[in-house]
Amino acid sequence: MRTRSSYSVVMVRSRGAGVVALLGVLLFWAGVFTAGALLDGYSAVEDYISSLAGRGSPVAVLGVAAFLASTTAHLATSFLVLTVWRSRLAAGSVLLAGVAVAAVAVFRTSCPRGPAGCGVTDTSAGDWVDTVHGLSVGAYQLFTMAAMLTLAVGSLRGLETWPRWLGLTSLAFAVASMILVSQLAGEMVGLWQRLWVATNLTWLLVAAWAATRHDPAGLRPAHG
Repeated sequence: MRTRSSYSVVMVRSRGAGVVALLGVLLFWAGVFTAGALLDGYSAVEDYISSLAGRGSPVAVLGVAAFLASTTAHLATSFLVLTVWRSRLAAGSVLLAGVAVAAVAVFRTSCPRGPAGCGVTDTSAGDWVDTVHGLSVGAYQLFTMAAMLTLAVGSLRGLETWPRWLGLTSLAFAVASMILVSQLAGEMVGLWQRLWVATNLTWLLVAAWAATRHDPAGLRPAHG
């Protein structure tokens, strides 16, 4: 039987993980906005986020740090999902999405002329690192969708592991994410990418918040 003391420890750790998730997302956007503001000619509407961390970017350190902050937010949320809801599939999907974000930071796109226009106006064939970078972005979306749909399907099946509203909200976020990511091949790619990433990270924070407000599955101590 779980004691009241062990229950309290789990709750404190869960809330701490929620704070880490929030800080990770905030630091990601702070890094992105700061790095973009330091560059002449870089457009948040027309240029990719990842080019800020690209090889040849003068603000690569800020760009890489932003992606690693996002990875930290994913790891914290994965911990929450596993600890509170005991869902290995959802937690594993969030974890792998975070690993994919880290891979985006490690396998940086080639931007020899700087971030402005990298991969947009300059579409020359890249090297194997660029290929891995692109695959990592795809993997990030794949695992994020897997996490969202795991919660959505569980909710529709009537499972009580997580709140029903979270499952329905996850379904809405999944649809929005797919619509936005489909726009990345068109114009204003920077704007669409930022809306796409913002959608995914907002869902991440909603899931983290919901977990911190929920009693860990099977851990509440008996009264009396």
